[in-house]
Amino acid sequence: MSRLKLKLVVSDFHLGKGPYFANGERNYLEDFFYDQRFSEFLAYYSAEEYEKADIELVIGGDFFNHLQVDPREINPEFITERVALARTGAIMEGHPAIFEALKKFAATPNHRITFLVGNHDIALLYASVSRYVEQAIGGQTRVHMTPQHITDGVCFEHGNQHVAENWIDFDNPFVTKDVSEPIIDLPWGDLFVIRFLNRVKKERHYVDKVFPFKMYLRWALLHDTWFALRASFYGIVYFMQVLLKVGENRNFQTKRTLKIMKEFSFPVKMHRAAKRVLRAHPECKIVVFGHGHRPASWQFGDGRWYFNTGIWNEMISMDVGTMGRSLRFTFAEICYDKHNAPKGQLKEWKGCYREVEDVVLT
Repeated sequence: MSRLKLKLVVSDFHLGKGPYFANGERNYLEDFFYDQRFSEFLAYYSAEEYEKADIELVIGGDFFNHLQVDPREINPEFITERVALARTGAIMEGHPAIFEALKKFAATPNHRITFLVGNHDIALLYASVSRYVEQAIGGQTRVHMTPQHITDGVCFEHGNQHVAENWIDFDNPFVTKDVSEPIIDLPWGDLFVIRFLNRVKKERHYVDKVFPFKMYLRWALLHDTWFALRASFYGIVYFMQVLLKVGENRNFQTKRTLKIMKEFSFPVKMHRAAKRVLRAHPECKIVVFGHGHRPASWQFGDGRWYFNTGIWNEMISMDVGTMGRSLRFTFAEICYDKHNAPKGQLKEWKGCYREVEDVVLT
C-alpha cells in the first residue's frame, strides 16, 4: 500500500515580536494572535493517518514580519544582516508555541517544511538568517531562496513578484553602494508599510487590515476627518520621499514607480498572473499564491487550478458583499493519486474543541 502524500500550504501569518513587551506594554505592530490554533493544526497533521504520511508543509511567504517588529526601533528600514538576525530571533521568542510546534512537525518522519520568501520577510535572503531558521526548527526544514518552488506538478509562489509595488530583485536584493554595510533593498510597498502604515497604525491599529483601503480612506474623511487628513499628509510625504529618492533605499526606477501608480487604479488580477505561470510551466497542474490576503479557488478551462491561501489574520472588509470583520484560517491541501497526479482543495482549519482560550485585546 502506497504512503499517503500531501502538501499543505499556508501563508501570510505576519508574525511579529508578540502582543506585549516585557514591561506589559501592548505592541500595536503585532497582528498574529493565533499561536494555539496553528499549533493544533500542525499536531492534527502529525497524528493518526498523517503520522506516517509524506507531508510537505509549504509556508508561502510573509510568515515572519520583518517590517513590523518593534515600534521603538530607530531607522527600521535599514535592515542589515545583524538587524535581520535580531528581528528573526525576537519573532521566535515572541511566538514560542508556534516554533515548538514547527520543531515537532519537522521531527516527524517523512514530514518537511519549506519556507518561501515574501516581501514582509525578505530578510530571509541573508544566508545567515535562513540558516538560523533552518537550524532552529531542525529536521528537513529549508528556506527556498528563489521566487518559485516547483515540485510534484505544483508551482508555489508568494505572489508578490506579480505586483509592481512589492516586486523583489532576487538576483540583487541588497543595497551596497554608499552604505557602511549591506542593507535590504526594500520594494516600494515595504517602505510604504514602514514609513506610512506603521506611523498611522499607532493611532488606528486596524488600518492595515482594512480593504479596499481607498474605500476606507473615503469613509474616514467623512467620519474620522482629522485622522484622515493627518494620514493623507503622511502619505503625501511618503510619496514625495520616493519621488525625490530620499533615504538609502532609493533604487526606484521611474518606470517602476509609474507602473505602481497604474496598479492603484487597475489592480493586478492574481488569477491572470497564475494563468501566465501555468502557461510558462506546462508540467504544473496547480499554482498556489499567498500575498493577496483573500482566499481564492479558480479552475481554468484546461483543468488546471489556481489557489490563494489567504491570510491567518483578522481582516476588515468595506465591500458591501463581505462587509465587516472576518477571520478564516484557510489553507490549500494538495493530495496525490496512484499516478502521482496532484489534486488541490482550498480548506479552512476550524480548530480543536476548547471551552476557553486567552483573549488578547487589540
